[in-house]
Amino acid sequence: MQIESFAPQAIAAFFVTLASICALAPVAHVLRLTDAPSSRKHHDGEVPLVGGIAVFIALVCAGSVWGDVNQTLITVNGNDALWIFMGCGAILVSTGILDDRFQLSVFVRVLLEVLVAIVVIESLDLTVAHLGDLYGSGNIFLDETTSYAFTVVAIFGIINAFNMLDGIDGLLASLVITSLLVFHLVTGIRPGFASLAVGASLMAFLISNLSLSPIIPKTFLGDSGSKLLGFIVVSLLLAAASAQVGNAKLIQPVTALFVVALPLYDMVFTSLRRIIKRVSPFSADRSHIHHLMKGLGFSDRRTLVIILCIHTSLTFIGLILHRAETPEYYQFAIFLGCFVLYSFLFSQLWLAALRLQVDQLEPAKFDLEARAHQPPNEEPSETGVDGEKNNRR
Repeated sequence: MQIESFAPQAIAAFFVTLASICALAPVAHVLRLTDAPSSRKHHDGEVPLVGGIAVFIALVCAGSVWGDVNQTLITVNGNDALWIFMGCGAILVSTGILDDRFQLSVFVRVLLEVLVAIVVIESLDLTVAHLGDLYGSGNIFLDETTSYAFTVVAIFGIINAFNMLDGIDGLLASLVITSLLVFHLVTGIRPGFASLAVGASLMAFLISNLSLSPIIPKTFLGDSGSKLLGFIVVSLLLAAASAQVGNAKLIQPVTALFVVALPLYDMVFTSLRRIIKRVSPFSADRSHIHHLMKGLGFSDRRTLVIILCIHTSLTFIGLILHRAETPEYYQFAIFLGCFVLYSFLFSQLWLAALRLQVDQLEPAKFDLEARAHQPPNEEPSETGVDGEKNNRR
């Protein structure tokens, strides 16, 4: 089926997303489903967390009108998987809404995300049976139990990897659009209903998130959106990497790693830093790649461009290795080598960012020490008086 036949679906998803954002933004303020600035979140005012809900509404509407077994990208074991994935997406969106509003515990979030993984596996019998030839000694086959556990961990891990990267305007939506593009370049599949509808919805969301139109309110994806997008990406990769889809692998598991390399690198690197500091890997802090770029003094837009360039470079490394028919064990070695390089480079950049912050604090510290040693009968400086007045206000 030609891409042109999916144009109505994509156009509908685009405008339904915009309409949903406009309708949901005022409601979000009433329901207190907003993101307020804090020591960890630096933005202006309370922003509605309804972008992900709007994207999901658009996908449901487009799927209800046009989605059928001949048009959905994923058909698993002869079964149309669209509404199974939509149902799991609804669980994740609902979980994200509750988390954004009431701050669910880690246990509840993990439980529901694992439940989603189990539903996908049980409904579609979709598991990764072997990992390929990662060590040059032949394919690594997984027994039924190991395969089941591996698939659950893969779904859970990638959902949270994408969720962790949702930190600055435009970042996660741009990463997902790029991942979808590279996915189709690697697999050779024509973009279909799922990827085009998601891409169109995200383009509409970017108009809101990046404040590109004065009539469209600014919104964030929220946990509902970031987890939904992570689930969509991992679902596509699992379906394509499993021989259960069309009885042939469309993408090798190691090549699929490159499509989501940056989210995985950021999640593992950040979790290791937290463990080294003896804090929970699930704790929220400002230790992700976008926080590093901000710490180095880059603006939000420059940070977005830099991270998107890194992500695109990693995905295209995977594409080039795939097109060159590079042995899987070489691809795996290169993937691990890129992670080692990433970890070393960003460890050094974190040290540079910390030194930069210390250098910026030194003048303020010197000024405070000078005031502390100021004689009691000496008039305080004009700046000091104004500062104290402002503090009282």
